[in-house]
Amino acid sequence: MKKLLYPIVIFLLSITTGFSQNDTINPIRKIPSLNGHIFQTSSNLRSSFIATSLQAKMGAGITSKLKIPGIMIGDNEIFAFEGQILFVDLGVQYQQKFNSWLAFYATFNMAGRLGTDMSTIVADGVNTITGGEIGWLFRIKQTKKLNLSGTASIFNLTGNFINVSQYFQEIIDGNPYPSVVKKVPAMSAALGLRGAYAFNPTFGLQMQFDYAYGESFNRGKTKGYFSGGIIGDIDFNPKYNVPIGFGIGYTISSAPEVVMNEGGASNLFLAKIGYTGARDFDIGIQYTYYDVEIKSIDDTPFISKVLLLLKFYF
Repeated sequence: MKKLLYPIVIFLLSITTGFSQNDTINPIRKIPSLNGHIFQTSSNLRSSFIATSLQAKMGAGITSKLKIPGIMIGDNEIFAFEGQILFVDLGVQYQQKFNSWLAFYATFNMAGRLGTDMSTIVADGVNTITGGEIGWLFRIKQTKKLNLSGTASIFNLTGNFINVSQYFQEIIDGNPYPSVVKKVPAMSAALGLRGAYAFNPTFGLQMQFDYAYGESFNRGKTKGYFSGGIIGDIDFNPKYNVPIGFGIGYTISSAPEVVMNEGGASNLFLAKIGYTGARDFDIGIQYTYYDVEIKSIDDTPFISKVLLLLKFYF
């Protein structure tokens, strides 16, 4: 993970150095701001601003060494392994501004989980969740320091779960139709609240709360999903003329693309560093550390994930 992080950091710093040499040129910024403050873009908390933009994220994370219990047949245990599990995260979002108080957005995301070797693939399988969200972002209130918006959206996700261990367990349990591959669609509707507050040009705060209700990945059942979080950030450009921003935050989420198909809720701790000197784009690196429940593992594993975030304003 460190080998991946170092070249990305060097690339980001090279962009910062190159743009800081053109400080004499100060075109009108397309990036939204409050009280002179530029907020950090995060994969966990979405922006509350009505603007036309295109955002992309890509990243990967891995667990530490895990002990995966096997299947008990009498007094004997089979398919018990030790290994690691890899998490992959890809996504893109387009948002179109219609007027000063309304915007439409559409997203597509792919979240994947698979073992790093054959033993963990056999024990835990290969799991992916793909799909998207369409919705409306509408302004509730805006002042010099505060921006508050609401959202109404629909999710359409598809879970693909390949689990060899569960297949053998179904045979042992006498299931007449055991299956290695399960493909489950799920649709839900959601309402949300997003906010941003700028104390001054240097310090800012963002928050988000969402609740969705609809189909779950357990066939024939419905479920409610929630997520909420907060991130505080600092922009060193206004005071120190250094076009670098840093943010740190926390999110709790039961969204299926985060927790995959096991349910429960994950606690996500994030740190983000980004370039704040551009007028129409945002680029940065986010590090996320979080827990997730996995049925094939006794203990709760923790994942370290690094993401590259890009956002362009039009």
